[in-house]
Amino acid sequence: MKFALITTPPSVVSGIGDYTRHLLAELSRHAEIELFVEHGREGEKLLGRKMLSVRTLDPRAFDQIVYQLGNEIAHAFMVPMLRRLGGTVVLHDWILFDLALATHPALARGGAKGLALALREGGFREARVYFENGLARRRQARAAPLPVDPRHLEGTLLDGWHLPETAGRWTSDLARVRLFGETNRSLRVSLTCEPGRSVELRCRERSSRAQVTAANREQQLEIELVGSTDPVVSIAVRPLSLSDEQRRNGDTRRLGAFIREISVRDARGERTLDLRAEAARPAAPMGLWSDRFRLSLNRSVVNSADAFLVHSQHVGELISRARGGSAPSALVGHGAQPRWRDGDRRETRKRLNLPDQWQAGVLLTSFGSVQAHKRIEPLLRAFHGARASRPDLRLALIGAEDSESLDVAGLLRALGLEGSVRLTGRVEESEAWDWIHAGDFAVQLRGPSTGGTSGGVFQSLALGRAVIASDLAEQRELPDSCVLRVAPGADEVQQLSRLFLDLAGDVERRAKLEAAARDFVAGECSWSTVAARYAENLARFPRPRAARAER
Repeated sequence: MKFALITTPPSVVSGIGDYTRHLLAELSRHAEIELFVEHGREGEKLLGRKMLSVRTLDPRAFDQIVYQLGNEIAHAFMVPMLRRLGGTVVLHDWILFDLALATHPALARGGAKGLALALREGGFREARVYFENGLARRRQARAAPLPVDPRHLEGTLLDGWHLPETAGRWTSDLARVRLFGETNRSLRVSLTCEPGRSVELRCRERSSRAQVTAANREQQLEIELVGSTDPVVSIAVRPLSLSDEQRRNGDTRRLGAFIREISVRDARGERTLDLRAEAARPAAPMGLWSDRFRLSLNRSVVNSADAFLVHSQHVGELISRARGGSAPSALVGHGAQPRWRDGDRRETRKRLNLPDQWQAGVLLTSFGSVQAHKRIEPLLRAFHGARASRPDLRLALIGAEDSESLDVAGLLRALGLEGSVRLTGRVEESEAWDWIHAGDFAVQLRGPSTGGTSGGVFQSLALGRAVIASDLAEQRELPDSCVLRVAPGADEVQQLSRLFLDLAGDVERRAKLEAAARDFVAGECSWSTVAARYAENLARFPRPRAARAER
């Protein structure tokens, strides 16, 4: 057999590229393989093999064209090629939002063309999400900029307000309103807030404050304004954290209090502010990315491939439903090279130059890019809660930080965790393996689901470490003997804290989980096993349609 393998060169930072590199050495034992990359990136070598431009690919010369494809911007060149030539897609993610925007820039620009593309790439339901997102962005863009002097904005929501909803409107952690003139007597605010927070109304030196508990989430605060000449009142909420509902739905907005009504009493009686009016300056600019987990935008890929290899039965079922069962597909595990070591992990901690307390403590690791949807905030809050009982707990976040989606450093400061959490940044693969080996168990969370199988889970299992993962459809196929699952949602932080404490205090249980991880990787996940399954399935899949059409 002869395969054309479509991928990215080593110079492109890519988790899927790393996967392909590990697979290639073993897959080459089963077939002759030529590597193709985006035109203009050719010339690099992977495992001694020169990478060629896709423009030189002759589909008649190969039994299979295999695309290593996922939600990566660098894969955008593959989509038109797949539509033109066909072939087998190794689908690493179900949601292809970033890939779609890179492939079709008009999606990001919006308008009629963007909507037409959303309909083509996502279907009617996703087109509706896209359309409503566009309406919200246009409303926000029409909002006037906040003047330096807000006295000209009578009865206005100034800054710190999110978009209106049916029953009211969310503030950020600090929002301001401009009242009517300078004869205001009192202000009353009806609101709902998360337990554990405090809400304060303030107009210069005058304030009204409430501490919110589970029993009094509904609040009505009032502030007297007689004698005050300042018509601007602020609404402050502290401390701020993601609510349970936000965690369930992947909503990373800074939400303070949900305001149901604001009424002002002045010389002319009582008036109510319009909570559906445009805010002078929104709390945060809205983008298409805010709906990224509702926009899979994958139809060009799913409808164009001749066959699929997938890492989970869940994604295979999604493809089958989308294609009406017409596309050949096969489940092939993610792959992991056995890398466990029998040496004392504390020796590895010394080699990483960790302080004595880190060397002696219980070390948790999380490998992969540090992003909001990797559920870093609930992880840190659970870790903070567990440390109240086990101050010897330490945590290493091993990977590059996405500062646009998550302020990790700020969260560490707020929780007082600067000394017990290490942010490594992006490191070489060998150093990442050292960190995972140095750890006592791994935590690899995700949510909302993208349909992608976590490479971090398999890297951790390959080092012989037990893994705590999110209870998502694509991860329920992992063995219970070495993977412990916690569902995103209301009890996530508490469940994680309990698991951290249980594993930290039970060396025997950790040893059993680690033995099971080794058995699973050795029996199911080695790259030689995965490569053999690739070859077996690719041999029975149809040839690329371009090759069939030209014969």
